[in-house]
Amino acid sequence: MDERLKRLVDELGLAIKEAISASDEVSEAAGQIWESGYEVLLFLNATVAVMKREERPLSWRARTSGRLQSGFNREDVDFLKSMHISVDR
Repeated sequence: MDERLKRLVDELGLAIKEAISASDEVSEAAGQIWESGYEVLLFLNATVAVMKREERPLSWRARTSGRLQSGFNREDVDFLKSMHISVDR
């Protein structure tokens, strides 16, 4: 992994950590556990996988209907289907 990509992945990890730390819902739930007499330790493990996408750029644009049009490739469609997300082509 080149240094620029490594830095971007690190920034993503930091942004996820900060988002969770700033979450009112997480703070509220942890506070309730604390008030019940328990210590709260939160360990999260996130795996970030990156791979080079096809060289053709993906073009996302909003249509007047508010739906997004994309240039999904076959790998994108297969991945979305594996997550039980339907893709209109």
